Amino acid sequence: MPKAYELPAPGQHFDPELFRLGKPCKRNHIHADGMTLRWRKRKVCPLCERIDSLAKQEEKRKDPEFRRKQAEYVREQRKLHGRPSRSKYGLPYAPVPDEETRAMRRAIASAGRIPSVARLVFDQQHDHWRAYPDDYLAYSRLRAKLRSRWKFMTDPSYRLYHRAKSKARKVAQRGGTPSHLTSSHLWRHWAAFNHRCAYCGCSGDLEVEHVIPISQGGQHHLGNIVPACHLCNSNKGTRDAHDWFKSKPFYSESRWHKIQSVLAKSQPTAHQPSFLALIV
Repeated sequence: MPKAYELPAPGQHFDPELFRLGKPCKRNHIHADGMTLRWRKRKVCPLCERIDSLAKQEEKRKDPEFRRKQAEYVREQRKLHGRPSRSKYGLPYAPVPDEETRAMRRAIASAGRIPSVARLVFDQQHDHWRAYPDDYLAYSRLRAKLRSRWKFMTDPSYRLYHRAKSKARKVAQRGGTPSHLTSSHLWRHWAAFNHRCAYCGCSGDLEVEHVIPISQGGQHHLGNIVPACHLCNSNKGTRDAHDWFKSKPFYSESRWHKIQSVLAKSQPTAHQPSFLALIV
């Protein structure tokens, strides 16, 4: 609603340049403190003025003579000044289209929803793949490879599962019997070490580290696996876990006992050298 038609609600602040408080009006419209809000210049109640104006307009609409005079006045004004624009932004009416423009508008209206540029490109791409299935096969392989790589970089559970799967494949190639470990199994096992490296205690991207190396007969099982950072895992290599750990400046007797206690709780199902027997 335009600001000229907006009136302050009872009790609200009003503009003193437009309104003032006066004695109650005939309809007793109280604004505040038993007084009526009035126009400063005309000194009348704006609510009463609006009610009287609407009543007069209603009476004029019921008078057929008034409607005839009003229509005649509008026709005369249009002859003198033309028809005023009813556009929202005050723009003039569009010119009357020719027959070619009308035909084009009818064709667009009857065509229904026009496909977008993306949809046209999508349909054209699928037409090409239907004609050349080898191109689609190459695209699918590349897309699957990129999607797997992206998931490996962003999803820790997916990355952990594939690292464990690679280690299990290595054990199987050496004639061992690896256990099937999911990311949930390893994630719960990592929680026992507070999701930190079992050796140096740093957090971050943890790898699957076999305390007894696979090359020395170690099996792929929770009783032989601890989380380790990349530096510790690569530096340890195939060396004895206790000797290597004891030679490092971050060696901790309490951390080593924790490794022993956690691994002792996860008894291996496959035959492998006893971890406790090797470190005695």
